[in-house]
Amino acid sequence: MGIVSSTAGHGEGVDGKDKVQQTQPDSNQDGPNGASHSQTLWILIFRGFPRDIQSARVTELCIVFDDNESRNLTIRIQGRHPNFSVEEVWNQAPARTRPHFYRRLAVATVETSSELDMQLRDAILGTHVNNTESDWTCQSWVGDVLTTLQDARLITVEEGDNALNGMVNYIARAPWQ
Repeated sequence: MGIVSSTAGHGEGVDGKDKVQQTQPDSNQDGPNGASHSQTLWILIFRGFPRDIQSARVTELCIVFDDNESRNLTIRIQGRHPNFSVEEVWNQAPARTRPHFYRRLAVATVETSSELDMQLRDAILGTHVNNTESDWTCQSWVGDVLTTLQDARLITVEEGDNALNGMVNYIARAPWQ
C-alpha cells in the first residue's frame, strides 16, 4: 500500500486551490488487472452556525475515491451528548459547495488494489464514539479517528499529527467564546 504525505495538502480550500500531492510509488500497488486505485482522506471544517466560534466549528471526514470528487464518502458524528452516532453519506456534492464550508485538509492518500477496498472506511467506522464525556465533540472524534488510523498503520504518525495540527489551527481562527 503506497502512502502520500499530507504535508503538501494543507491548502486553503475555500477557493478550491488545494495543492496537488505526488504519489510515492509502491512496488506492489497494481491489482490483478494492472490497475491501482487510491483513496484520499480529507478533514472537512465548517463554520459554526448561527455563530462562528471555536466550539461550534464542525468537523467531518471525507474519502475521495480515485481522485474523482463525485465518488466520495463523508463520515460524520451526528446528534448530541450522550446520543452521538456515526453517519455515512455517499457521493455528496463537493464540500466547497456546502453551506458554511470553511476548509478541507488532506490527511493522506492510500493506494489500494481494488476500488472496493473499504479498510480505511471500516477503521473510521470502528473508532469509538464517546458518549460518556460531556465535552467530547466531532472535533474530538476526528482526533480519535486519526489515532485509530495511525495505530492501524493506514496513515503515518507524521500524517496524523500534521492533519490534527492543521485542523486545530483552522478551528482556532474562529473567535473563542
